[in-house]
Amino acid sequence: MSSKTTAALFGAAPSPRLALVAGPQVTAGSQGPDSDAARIMAALGWCAAFVDTVRLAVAGGLIADASGFRAVDADGRTGRRVKGERVRLLARCGYLARHASGLVVATEDGHEALRLAEAAGPGVLRDEADVMASVRKTRRARQWDSHAGQDAHALPVLPGGGEERRRLAVARKGAERAAVEAEKTRKRIEALRRRARIRDRREARQKAAREAERTAPRRCCRGVWPLDWRCGECRELAARGIEDFPALPPGDSRTRQDHDNDTEGDTDMAAKRCITVKRITGFLWHATTRGQVYTIVKEDGREWPWIVVSPDGERIAHPSVINDEPFTDDIRDIVRTHADGKPVPCFPR
Repeated sequence: MSSKTTAALFGAAPSPRLALVAGPQVTAGSQGPDSDAARIMAALGWCAAFVDTVRLAVAGGLIADASGFRAVDADGRTGRRVKGERVRLLARCGYLARHASGLVVATEDGHEALRLAEAAGPGVLRDEADVMASVRKTRRARQWDSHAGQDAHALPVLPGGGEERRRLAVARKGAERAAVEAEKTRKRIEALRRRARIRDRREARQKAAREAERTAPRRCCRGVWPLDWRCGECRELAARGIEDFPALPPGDSRTRQDHDNDTEGDTDMAAKRCITVKRITGFLWHATTRGQVYTIVKEDGREWPWIVVSPDGERIAHPSVINDEPFTDDIRDIVRTHADGKPVPCFPR
């Protein structure tokens, strides 16, 4: 039989070891319904046909050919056919495996199960029809699984055997991979939440600036000349003869006073101080105000990698970070506060 045919018969699971390891020993004197062997065999739910198939494999008398599985004698002559479904069930549950010689041989679990069956006696074996009915019921319960996966769970594995240890190791590795993926997901969610908090703070500042402008509509009109350049409320008050703001005399060259400008660009005019933030390289930014250049550099290995450095080399504060880049509004706040000689609050806020 070809290697592809064998893989289809036995599934994609790795072949168990063939060396017999020491398991719980059952002596001949312990036979009976209360013995460990009888209890384990009752839990396995085997029939006499399974025991005969494993015994044939232990004796080296089971071989796979192009037509399926056959029994062979000591001289190598093929004999009766062996039911393929039974061999596949035992193989995918860890009791049989394909040997390099081409024979189907018993694994350590198969050897131990045969020893337990012989020690327990035939009284604990079930009828083959009942066993196969249970197998079909288990397969129907796992219709979402592959045929190999259904067969691998159709029979119980030997308690404490090699197949059980292999499955536990696979389950542990799967749990470890799931824990790693969960940690990556947690970090991604935390990064998204951090960006959302930064965005919310920015929008709150913008909303507060708009509200301040709305509640003081004549603030930017004080000293503005001519009258037509003032806001609608100021013009309405002037039309009613109410002038509660100092108007400049006619002919003055000034048109309007500077006022706060809350924009998304890289230049800020708040408090009449122009702060220009410019990227120099991927790890270096400059913030310029009135001839002074503040440097924003990236330091790897830190939770907040970006740091604002004053023109005289003083490390001032850390701005917030969005998409691995410094948040320009925080840079302006830090530079403006430091340039005005005020104490710089703890950033990021």
